[in-house]
Amino acid sequence: MPCEAAWPWRAVRRPLEQRRLAECFFPPHQDAMRLSKFISDNIEVILQEWEDFAGTLHALDSATKVQLRDHAKAILAVICLDLDSQQSVQQGIDKSQGNAPQVADETAAEAHAVDRLQAGFTVEELMAEFRALRASVLRLWQATVKTADESDLQDMLRFNEAIDQSLTESLAHFSAMLRDSQNVFLAILGHDVRNPLGAISMGTQMILEDTTLAPRHLKVAAQVLHSTQRVAEIVADLLDYSTSHLGGGIPVTLAQYDLSVECRSVVQEMKLFHPERDFKVDVEDGITVSWDRTRMSQALSNLMANAVQHGAASSPVWVTVGRQGDDVVLVVQNEGEVISPSRLRVMFDPGKSFVMKSTSERSASQTSNLGLGLYITHEIVLAHGGKIWVSSTELEGTTVKVRMPAIATGTSNHPAHQ
Repeated sequence: MPCEAAWPWRAVRRPLEQRRLAECFFPPHQDAMRLSKFISDNIEVILQEWEDFAGTLHALDSATKVQLRDHAKAILAVICLDLDSQQSVQQGIDKSQGNAPQVADETAAEAHAVDRLQAGFTVEELMAEFRALRASVLRLWQATVKTADESDLQDMLRFNEAIDQSLTESLAHFSAMLRDSQNVFLAILGHDVRNPLGAISMGTQMILEDTTLAPRHLKVAAQVLHSTQRVAEIVADLLDYSTSHLGGGIPVTLAQYDLSVECRSVVQEMKLFHPERDFKVDVEDGITVSWDRTRMSQALSNLMANAVQHGAASSPVWVTVGRQGDDVVLVVQNEGEVISPSRLRVMFDPGKSFVMKSTSERSASQTSNLGLGLYITHEIVLAHGGKIWVSSTELEGTTVKVRMPAIATGTSNHPAHQ
């Protein structure tokens, strides 16, 4: 096949023709150059092929093409430096698993992730770009290698490890930015919804104070007020969920109060909401804590509501609160269907918990809830430096246990035990 003046790689589809065309541009020789030098010497050809592939995913304007080339050139430069450096076996394994040492500044792969997210790429398209870069370099280099020796194989192994590391960096950064953008959207949405909800609530309360209205009208107004309050609770949970994912967890304001009195108050409220259910309560007297009263009452209420929703209607819900040394232990227990170990592992993660549900269970979730209450409870406990875990057996039912220092010290990095 005669060599052409320009690189027509994209127009050639059959592997044999690709190899012959590559040999025109990169004639094979016995002593093939090392991979790092090959990349450096043929950077423009490699970049052009990667740019052509990216153009098949999204239309590229001139500015985007320049950014793409800059990022790709920087990624390949890092890889070339890596290929020329000494490396232990363990370092190679770490890199191939995406566990290379962290660097202080943003890497080229992370910068590329930022650009691709702003350009509207999906995570699948981002991965496809790195697959194409890997394939392009190795395919073009292969055309120059007549016989591979140990150093060539080592170069190929090192190159794959470096590409894996760059891909991991890019995907991790892309996913983190995507989650942050989604959580910011949820936070803005929740914040903006609160104002009209407040107006509806105030207007409904004014209607309820009008004694001239017919009883049936007042009954409808009371139902509207109750529904508005329920929506306000959902919005509050949504705000907690989104802001906790943006870093720092759920903020808490610590103050000293009588936990025993507060717990009995929360239980009494739950009895009013669910008069048909039986609650067995054992709260030790005189427990003084330094916690966020509102948040911890919310956590206990969430756990009790979850027990009511998922527990057997004919059996009671047990609530136990007591001291254990310098800690306080809260236990909420209910009888009902045993929860599988796989479900227990994602009990406090609403996203993963929802994914694990069957189609029928997901349909049912549209009329119930997505488990934000348990997630928020988990975050509240961690913010107080505590731990929370859940167990489920046929003999004891489902038990959620919370253990926290009576004098909380603020946000802790202790992992939750499930």
